[in-house]
Amino acid sequence: MILFKKTSFFFAFVLCLISFQGFAQFYNNGATVSIQPGGLIFVQGNAENNSGIITNDGKIEVQGNFTNSGSYNTSTNDDSLILSGGNNVTLSLGSSTVNYLMVNKTANANNVTLGSNIIVNTKLDYLSGNVTTDPLNTAFVFAAPVSAVFNFAAGREITGRVSRTGWANGTTVVFNQPNMQVTTNGGSAPSSFMVNMIPQTGGGDPSLNEREVKRLFQFTTPDGSSFTSDVRFAYIDGELNTNTEPGLTPWYLLAGAEWNGKLSSLTKDATNNYVQYAGITTTELANEWKLADAKYTMNATAILRGPWNSSTSLMNTGMNINNIIQTGQPYNVSPFNYFGTESANPIPNANVVDWVLVELRKPTPALPENATSGTIVGRKAGFLLNNGTIVDVDGVTPISFDISKQGDAFIAIRHRNHLGILSNLITSNVTGSFANDFTVLSNNFKDNINATSDPVVLLAGASGKYGMWAGDANKNNIVNGTDLSVIKNAIAVSAEGYILTDINLSASINGTDLSIANNTLSQSGSSSQGNKFKPFIHQTL
Repeated sequence: MILFKKTSFFFAFVLCLISFQGFAQFYNNGATVSIQPGGLIFVQGNAENNSGIITNDGKIEVQGNFTNSGSYNTSTNDDSLILSGGNNVTLSLGSSTVNYLMVNKTANANNVTLGSNIIVNTKLDYLSGNVTTDPLNTAFVFAAPVSAVFNFAAGREITGRVSRTGWANGTTVVFNQPNMQVTTNGGSAPSSFMVNMIPQTGGGDPSLNEREVKRLFQFTTPDGSSFTSDVRFAYIDGELNTNTEPGLTPWYLLAGAEWNGKLSSLTKDATNNYVQYAGITTTELANEWKLADAKYTMNATAILRGPWNSSTSLMNTGMNINNIIQTGQPYNVSPFNYFGTESANPIPNANVVDWVLVELRKPTPALPENATSGTIVGRKAGFLLNNGTIVDVDGVTPISFDISKQGDAFIAIRHRNHLGILSNLITSNVTGSFANDFTVLSNNFKDNINATSDPVVLLAGASGKYGMWAGDANKNNIVNGTDLSVIKNAIAVSAEGYILTDINLSASINGTDLSIANNTLSQSGSSSQGNKFKPFIHQTL
């Protein structure tokens, strides 16, 4: 069916109207067609303006493809193009523009795919259907000036490249959907800004095999310099892919090789499905972006030699029994310099032995000898249970914390008066977890150049389990005569409490502590990394 109201035809060549299988088609092969204000052409099939002129001051509603290879214009800047119907269609405007575009397909599953670049000058009403620029196969762009109004029905979004022209700093502009927004500030503003947003339904799959929400983002500006961008990243629940909404963070792919997370300056809204980050630099903007949960779980097991009890094959919990474990994490001093706020009062589990510091280190290149304190990408203090399990401050769940870089990495375990240990390289995965059992000798990195012993010591009565060397009473990552002297002095003055010289963590300082430290010294016990556990220079992750 074709319906004409207030429409004039001036035939320069031929205007063809044919009916095929009940769907009328509109072909203009040279005519001049004028649609007056209030007028309407309704085409149940395809509409093709192949070589003619269409002056639209009214409305064209098309249920099939709309293809313009001729001239499409308006004398009143009040033209409307309406795409309706219940099938998949292609929209090709050629070099022409449209002022008002309405997409109102029968079902949201009905695709409207761009067959050319299009420009919408005044208004988009996106009521139903699925608009896509086909970004994986074409470079077509859905463009509109920043003054154009975009109205989206619930759940509707444009897949692919959306460009807003006439750009200026300080104005928040909507792109592919209501919560895909950008504001730029400072520097020299670009003349336009383009967002390429590809959801999972459109083939969105961020690069590399890492933890991710299944949606990717790319940003392009033709000019401008030294400006920053505040970006609201949109997503839907179905793309979370095991990521949790409270942990979602924007990440950019540095040099195509490493995902770097933005852990601060974030606004999150799980109800409206967006994460907003303020302050993306022009250099960062040029990379691929995604969302992913920054919180990773460390399933780590380790044993301290000092409180080890060979009779029970467990560590003693003397400090816990005597209520002297510090309620706040104790690693806010040198050489650890960790200023986290972890605390628990009371200590949540009777099996807690002491606080330990868990770190994830990601050096480049990914070699253990490079995994110094300067390569820490996340860390947290947690509790060591008497069976070697490391848990969070609730005393039950595995310890987890935000990391700032994704990829293969090393776990480090540190304690107040035991020598630090480092894992071998652990392969990253999409589940957001790293695991290592440090009680197995081969799971500990040994610095073959600097080490004078294994990085861990074989424990008596433990069926082949290993523990961390004890006796570093002055926290310099070495056990030597100085540590023995410090312990002797503590014994001489009857020191007590939560102190470093309590090597076996029994809540008292005596000859046993001296004996354990002396045993480490006699076996030349050394850290997993030699001097790699030097003081950490605090940095914001």
